[in-house]
Amino acid sequence: PIAGEYDLIVVGGGVAGVAAALAARRMGLQTLLVEKSVILGGLATLGHIVIYLPLCDGQGRQVIGGIAEELLQLSIKYGYDDLAKQKRYRTTFNAPAFVLALDELMVDAGVDLLFDTVFSRPVMDDGSCQGIIVENKSGRQLYTCRTIIDTTGDADVMARAGAECVEGDNWLTFWGYHSDLDVMQKAVETGDVMQAVGLLRCGAGPAGQGAESRKYSGVDARDVTEFVLAGRRMAKEFVKKKDKKQYSLLALPGMAQFRTTRRITGFYELTSADVFARFEDSVGCVGDWRKAGPIYEIPYRTLIAPGLKNMLTAGRTIAAKDDAWEVTRVIPVAALTGQAAGTAAALALESGEDV
Repeated sequence: PIAGEYDLIVVGGGVAGVAAALAARRMGLQTLLVEKSVILGGLATLGHIVIYLPLCDGQGRQVIGGIAEELLQLSIKYGYDDLAKQKRYRTTFNAPAFVLALDELMVDAGVDLLFDTVFSRPVMDDGSCQGIIVENKSGRQLYTCRTIIDTTGDADVMARAGAECVEGDNWLTFWGYHSDLDVMQKAVETGDVMQAVGLLRCGAGPAGQGAESRKYSGVDARDVTEFVLAGRRMAKEFVKKKDKKQYSLLALPGMAQFRTTRRITGFYELTSADVFARFEDSVGCVGDWRKAGPIYEIPYRTLIAPGLKNMLTAGRTIAAKDDAWEVTRVIPVAALTGQAAGTAAALALESGEDV
């Protein structure tokens, strides 16, 4: 059964999906945002990756604005932050408070939300996506659309539509919330509740530094399951060493904390050789969150794939490889590319052209 008809469907309610849906809705598109969990924000909230990385180049220049900056400010609207203490334009935020603000943002903008809904497959016709089949409490349903944006974080929609994709490497990592009496006491003494909440980080670094286990695939069901279980076993070993009366694990991630799972190849692949390069079809600039100085422009061609006429992607699934993938997979860039994808979808429909 057809459950709804939309100008645009965005699949995946992480930061990229929120930005895409918001941009398109502000340009007048009837927009549906489909999320498999019941929480918006993706890794930023469910995944406890609560550091909104820099919007600047580390040398005093802001290089990202728009919805990315709007969401940074939104992340601290109802919760704590350390923005004033940072040398770069970045902050640490409270994930549950960010969720509340994201709900408010989407509802006020008039974006239709569909939670607890799993994307199954796209319905394709000559390179054009006519809609998506989903599964939820209402059963199996079809939502039709004129254009679609894949912000699943794993290129699930684009891959199943036939886009050429590349899989990345992932090592075991785990982030959670924890606290103990010492930091609680510090919070009381300083009058700053942020001091009472800490991030428990276990496992490998971003590029596999310190990895003591095999690589994992984020697009294989059994591998995803083992990744989640292995992460919780690692956390358990950490917790077992603590005094139960003085230490508490506060929250576990609600999703697998993969970094680079699957992305499209696109019409152009951004690489580390493109640092400081200029592109005629640039949709924005990003700094390197790891060090001051380097700037990348992001070509629009990284958001689209050959053969797919009305489909775009945003977030960590854009066409970027090697070190450029590491730079572009993070929260600010997800928001930037999401805004670009949502805007492009609206412009395509307005002009009658494909994406």
